[in-house]
Amino acid sequence: MDMRYYFHLESETNIHLDHRGREFADAGGVKSYAVAMARELAREDKWLGWKLRVIDAHNTEVICVPIVDAVLSGSSS
Repeated sequence: MDMRYYFHLESETNIHLDHRGREFADAGGVKSYAVAMARELAREDKWLGWKLRVIDAHNTEVICVPIVDAVLSGSSS
């Protein structure tokens, strides 16, 4: 059964909440998607210094990807 995950963007002073989310079959797919999304966002300088925080439907953090790290290392934490 798929679970809904929410991809919130956070900086030191702002937050953009994802109210819609996306469904995934497993956490592995979510993590891969989050890293790819962070790499895509990093193409625009305005997102550097932000974090992509992924929360599941139970309000549990699955992964947090600093956007600059997604570009520099190409990996997730």
